[in-house]
Order: sequence, then C-alpha cells, then structure tokens
Amino acid sequence: MGKLSEALSSSVSKLLGARVNQDDPLSSIKSVTRWVQNLPVGDAVKAHQELLTEIKRFNESISELSSDRLSILMLLDEKAQDLQTTLVYQYLRNPRMARTIESQLWHAIYNLNWEVVRAYHSFTLGFTRSPAKSKLEQFMPLVSLRAIRGFRQLIKWRFIRYQQPSEKVWLRLHNLYVFAETEGFQKKSLLAYPHDTAESTCEHEYLHALMLDQSNSGSLYPRQIDLIDRWLEGWREKLSLSKTLNEGQHVFAVDTSDDRGPRRIRNKGPEITTRYWSTMELLARLKTIRASLKEGDPPARVGLTEDARVSESLDLIEQLERQWAPLNHREQRRKPRQSVKKVVEIIHGLTPLIAHIKECGGEQGNNIYTDNVIYEEAADIHVYGFVTDRTRERTNHAARPSSLLPDTERWIMEDESECGYGTTIETHDKDWLRVGALVGVKPDKAETWSVGIVRRLSRFGDYQSSVGIETLPESPVLVMLYGKKMAVYEVNGIDTAGTELPIAALILPGENSTTLILDPAEYAHKRIFEYTHLNGKRLIQLEEMGERGEGWIRVSFCPLN
Repeated sequence: MGKLSEALSSSVSKLLGARVNQDDPLSSIKSVTRWVQNLPVGDAVKAHQELLTEIKRFNESISELSSDRLSILMLLDEKAQDLQTTLVYQYLRNPRMARTIESQLWHAIYNLNWEVVRAYHSFTLGFTRSPAKSKLEQFMPLVSLRAIRGFRQLIKWRFIRYQQPSEKVWLRLHNLYVFAETEGFQKKSLLAYPHDTAESTCEHEYLHALMLDQSNSGSLYPRQIDLIDRWLEGWREKLSLSKTLNEGQHVFAVDTSDDRGPRRIRNKGPEITTRYWSTMELLARLKTIRASLKEGDPPARVGLTEDARVSESLDLIEQLERQWAPLNHREQRRKPRQSVKKVVEIIHGLTPLIAHIKECGGEQGNNIYTDNVIYEEAADIHVYGFVTDRTRERTNHAARPSSLLPDTERWIMEDESECGYGTTIETHDKDWLRVGALVGVKPDKAETWSVGIVRRLSRFGDYQSSVGIETLPESPVLVMLYGKKMAVYEVNGIDTAGTELPIAALILPGENSTTLILDPAEYAHKRIFEYTHLNGKRLIQLEEMGERGEGWIRVSFCPLN
C-alpha cells in the first residue's frame, strides 16, 4: 500500500511540475511571449517591476546557455526598453520631484539596466570559456553590442546621480570591447534593437561611453547629461580607435587592462593594452554647430535633438569643446585655488537665506521688513478700522526671534579661490544637495552673508561627497517687493494696489548690471514691483529670466519712472 501511494504521489508531482513549468514565463519562447503580452497596460512602473523580477530570476537560475535561453532574454530585454523609455521620461521631466520618488525611479531604471547587462555578460563569458563547443557564435556580435550599450547606460545613470561607476564596471566594459576586437566584429554594423533608427557597432558604442565619461565634470544637470548622451549617437561616427599612438593627432587614451575610464594623453609611452583616438574631426563639427546656432538655426536642423533649446545647447557645446580639447586647450580654472582649513556657515534655500540676512540688519538686511509691516498696520486701520489677520501674521514673522531661524551647518572648507570653496563632507542627511542648489555662505566671524551656488558634486558611496560652491561677487540686499498695477485705485486716500502680500527677494547690485533673486512662482516677464530702499521707493519692471534652480530664479530688471 505504501509503494502504491508513493507511486501515485510521484505521478501527481510530475503532472503538477509539468503544469507549473508550462506556466513559467522562462520555460520557453512561447511562454515568455504570452507573458509579455499580458503585462499591465497603463501602469509602466508595475510592468517594469514585473520584468525586473523575471530577469533577476533568469540570472539566478542555473541553466544551459542555449540559443533558446538567449532568445528568451532578448525578448524580455526588448520589452524592457519600451518601459525604460517611459520611466526615463518621467525622471528627466521632473527635476524637482520629491527625493523619495526620485530614488525609486532611479533605482528602478538602474537595476533593470544592471540585470540585463549581467545576463548578456554571462553569455559572452560562457562563449569565451569554450568557443569551439558553443552554438552561440552567430549571436555574439549582437549580444556584445547590447552588453556594451548596457554598460554605457550604467555609467550614464551613475553620472546622473553624481556617482562614479561602481567597481569593475570599466574593466568589464573594456573586456567586452577587447573580446569584440579579438573576434573581429568590433566594426560590424547592426541594429541593436528593432526600434532603433540607425545601425551601430561595438566600437562606436564603446567610444560613446568613453566620450560620455570625458564630458562629465560633476557640474551638469541630469537633463544635460541625457542631452549629451543622445547627441553622441550622431557624433560618434567621427571617432575611431587605434592601437598605435599618433602624437600629433590623438587626444585621449584608455588602458583596457585597468578599471578606470579614459585619460588625456600625456608623456606616456605606447602600451599593447592601450587604445587611442582623436577628437579633431568631432571638434570641427561642434564648431560648425555652434556657428549655425548663433546664426539662428534651430537645434534640430543642425543635428541636435528636437527638445534642445538654443541657449542651453550653446552653453553645453562650448563646455564640450573645452572638455574634449587637446591637453593644451583643456578647460582651465577661472581662478587659482589654495588649500585652506576654514570654517564656513552654510544655509540652503532662498527662504532660510532671506531670514538670516534679515537677522543681520544693517544695509544688508535693510531694516525694511519691519518698517513695511508697520506701514501696513497703519493702512489697515485707515481702511478697515482694525489690523487684519494677514498683516498680524507678517508682524509676527518680522518679529520672530533668532532662536527660531533655520539652523545653519558648519562646513570645514578644504580649498578656496576668489570664486568660491571646495570641500568633502558627510552627506547622508543632505537630500537637498544637488548641482544648482542655492546656499548662503558666511565665513566664521564674518558679519554678512554671500550667495552661493553648488556648481560641482561628486558622490563617494552613500555618505560622502566632494562639493564645489561658487560664491557670487555681489553682496545681497534684502528687499520687499510690492506688486503694482498701472491703473491705481485708492480707498480713502490709500493705494490699494499694494495691499497684496509682499514678496521677499534679494537684490545683487553689480558693477555692470543689477539683478534680483526671487521665488520662480513670482516671476512674470514685464511684471512691475515697488520696493523701499535706503534711498527711498523705487519702481521696477522684471525683464529676462537668467539662471534658475530649485526654488530660486535670477532675473534682470529695469527701473521705471
């Protein structure tokens, strides 16, 4: 009886196992095709997560590296490309999203790239171990092409978060290219994915990654890194690798045996593992594009992307010309820096900076915050017979004790120049720290604040970052802006055009021009404001929008009679 029950149990188990195996997306190309077609429609994040789960499971399973298994991976990868595009679009079009949302999107995009690259890399490793016995030889050009592009995406998304490529990424990328070179298909043109509009080669994808690395200065916004990455798709044909050094032409070199990216060529003899390339032809192309943009041609007409803006493109191209130039024309620092050990107070954000400048009083605080509120109290009594709640709130805010001001951070700066500071700090609790962040800077024992902007950021792991801050030369002055209309209405002799809430802003009086820093929500071209200065009231009109960051904008203005 026991043997019969065991036999029945064994039969049932085999039947159940067969049924489960048929339902497993990874069991056959037919199963994965059916599974992909049933992914959630209209929920890209959920579908993306399900794909990531299956590709992880693909990498963790122990199976033969067969052509059928490779077909399953390629189908999952092709479907993942569409979903990646949707998530990348969401990430780049929302630069001011909450940090938690940003982290979720970034990790979703990065982790899927990593799992796909990991899977393709395993096939190339399997082939190199026993190429004579492998049946995958015909697939190796396409597998290598996709793997090299995948490593480039990993490097790009690390740059977007101001991080360096993780350990062994460069070395694995170098090994993939050397493998393509050894097998002789590094220049073979292929469509990496069915939706691609142009063919590519392993050499071009490899050079694309190397040039993207050389464009990264730690001072670019995520959108700018993405723009450069997409521009390089049309420029990389101007580049080619050589095993032989041409000292008069070659600009960059990369050691394929080293776990790091490319470097400018210096006094170093040629080595068998080094590859060289010139950027002269590409720089000539950039010069032509820059001239066309200045003549009024739209970016799309000169080969840039349709979503690029003229002013943004000009700035980026000029920076790339410096980044990709030969050693004697490379980008130089505006001012020399020297090593220091200096304690500097830092406050981040426009509103906290305004609060601290007001607390300073004097000419910088302008002492007009309280004066204007007192004037508003008198106006309320004249018009309404009492002080309104709105004015009372402003009075309380103006009289706020210094103990309630936002806390400052004390950073120890490691180097200093006429243009700013540089240091390395712990950043595990500084989610606000991004390129373009507005900060207040006050050296220890100084009496006034300067306006600073984070220009350079490089993260080392999760808890440490190298930061470069530019300090603006103008000394900021606090003003209260009152919106004005050309048609003035009075109630009992009181001008009602100024009864709306005032706007706190900072004026930066310069030698050549005076600008204003305020909240972007308050900006409108040609908007008219009145403010009180030490020399009396002034009427101004906002003009062109200049630089902007999260929660702040710098604009020019002109005085009105």
